[in-house]
Amino acid sequence: MLKYMNAEFYKVTHRVYPAGFLGVIVGGIALIMVLLRQNAGPGASFDFMAGALCMVLSVGLYLVVITCDMVFSDQYKYNTLKNEVAYGLPRARIYLGKLIAAAIVSVVLCAVILAFYLLLARLLFPLGAATGETMTALGQALLVAFPLWLGGMGLFHMLLFLMKGSTAASIVYVLVVGVLGGGTLELFSTFLPRLRPVIEAIQVCLLTTPFDRLLSGGPSNGLIAYAWIVGMAWLLGSTALGLIVFRKREIS
Repeated sequence: MLKYMNAEFYKVTHRVYPAGFLGVIVGGIALIMVLLRQNAGPGASFDFMAGALCMVLSVGLYLVVITCDMVFSDQYKYNTLKNEVAYGLPRARIYLGKLIAAAIVSVVLCAVILAFYLLLARLLFPLGAATGETMTALGQALLVAFPLWLGGMGLFHMLLFLMKGSTAASIVYVLVVGVLGGGTLELFSTFLPRLRPVIEAIQVCLLTTPFDRLLSGGPSNGLIAYAWIVGMAWLLGSTALGLIVFRKREIS
């Protein structure tokens, strides 16, 4: 497995894709931060900028589409997945190796982006009156977000293996994560009140629900535990299903 992982990391690090993605993100952050600093009022502070991160952590559910694709990119186009199977590599090793590689790449990129954001915010904005409390809340919010990102990654990784093409997998993923979590179920419950108990049960299991609760009530120990249960359920469930189907699927 270690040799296979090294090969996956070699492919990722020798592509322009990760560096280009990181450059676009940090460049966008720098531009926005400088514009905010130039137009900020006297009350703007590092505390506000750090606290604002809690409001956008759900974006990570969609960024996993990019980080997973960095590892899986063009597997069907160049028949590399077929070659790996034909070479005799265990399918579980192929599936889990790419998933672990995608997770590590995602964590590294996320750490770099967050560190860059906080460092730039510290350089451009003065400390507020409650920096310690703000950073504690941000740390708790990240503990809520991290397992949900992993759950989304597990789902998208499964779709990449089960569907021929990253575009189709991306569309299905956005429909599952974005549309179901974007108020569609609430609309159904309005027109079909008898189904409200079923809809509410589904909403409890969605990856977006903990983020909604984070925005409405802030981080807490109960919310962190709930997020880990939901995130790990999606990660383990999608990985188990993906392995079962991938082992039986004919790769062409």
